[in-house]
Amino acid sequence: MPKIYISPHQKIGYLFLALTILIIIGIIFGFFSLLYGAEIIITPQVQEIDTNFTIQIKENSNNEELVAEVKFLNGKFIEIIEQGEFNFSPKGSVSIEGYAEGIITLSNDTWNTVNFVSSTRFASPNGLIFRAINSIRIPAKGETDVLVRADKMGSGHDINPCLFTIPNLRNANLKENISAQSKEVMSGGLKKTGIIMQTDLDQAQKEVQEELYNKAIEKIKEELAPSADFKISLKSDILEEKINAKPGDEKGEFTISTKVKMQAVSFSEKELLDLAIESLTEKIVAGKQLAGYEPDSLSYRLTEYNLEEKTANMETQLRGYMILTLKNEILNKELFSGMDEQKIYEYFNQFPEIQEVKIKFWPSWLLKKIPEESDKIRIKIKYKNLAFGENLEIK
Repeated sequence: MPKIYISPHQKIGYLFLALTILIIIGIIFGFFSLLYGAEIIITPQVQEIDTNFTIQIKENSNNEELVAEVKFLNGKFIEIIEQGEFNFSPKGSVSIEGYAEGIITLSNDTWNTVNFVSSTRFASPNGLIFRAINSIRIPAKGETDVLVRADKMGSGHDINPCLFTIPNLRNANLKENISAQSKEVMSGGLKKTGIIMQTDLDQAQKEVQEELYNKAIEKIKEELAPSADFKISLKSDILEEKINAKPGDEKGEFTISTKVKMQAVSFSEKELLDLAIESLTEKIVAGKQLAGYEPDSLSYRLTEYNLEEKTANMETQLRGYMILTLKNEILNKELFSGMDEQKIYEYFNQFPEIQEVKIKFWPSWLLKKIPEESDKIRIKIKYKNLAFGENLEIK
């Protein structure tokens, strides 16, 4: 078999070609080593967070008085006492039969005084009998008014003005010269009276309290004269309340007398909001941050009030929203080393603070797993287009 002779020049050429190929392969490998990696893009889920804390309000507080654990506000204090008596009528009513009553005017056209005993009867044109309640004395050539009451109960005796006769009057002269006539209707045969229900008392109490509260509030506003930024928080107490009726009473009217105390303090709502935001921030755990808050959710109420010391405690609430940051421990790059795409999705699905996850590999045709080296892993958080509530202030 003939030997192939390779000249030294050819050997050098082949060696150079081999080295060139190795260098090219090394460059390509190095290029991919520098460029290959994975990117995990996180869209966080906005999470609601609430704070509920007590703040102390003082008038002209200074820094020496402040305690680190307690939040303070400056404020102005006032206390107003209002009282009043109000009459109400019940909405319901009942009808009760009674004895009709009225006035009959007796005229004496004789020259002698005429006397009649009590219970003297008087008859209407249709035969209805009324009796005098008291004894009667009619002066000569004069007249007198007599209070009479129906002989029987019922609305039938509620009659219009008319002439009356005196059935037991025997004397012809007196019959001719004594006349009896009513000038007003007889009434009381059927009486309508109110019946007091619990709803009447409840509604009346509510109206009285509102009336007194509104009067007190007007005085408080005049005294404190708060600026646009300042708000007034109120605390009210009923010091005394008297009602001269109870459910089931048959009355056409009842009375409520009430005495209320209104305590008030004015303060800067902006300063309170700043303290509430600070409180929200303090409640956020590591690896998350405040995303925003709802100004309309700021609420407060007085729980304690001391006018002498000019101090008050006010319970305050505010709602906000938080989102995670890259410093969150669930985003530690070392957790994802060597994971495939499916395992990463399964990992993030267990966290409610994650809304969506996208994974990018490069080169995509070559890499199907997260690199082992953490420096080849990039994590981004997408904060845009997050779904916040209405009227939200974004931090």
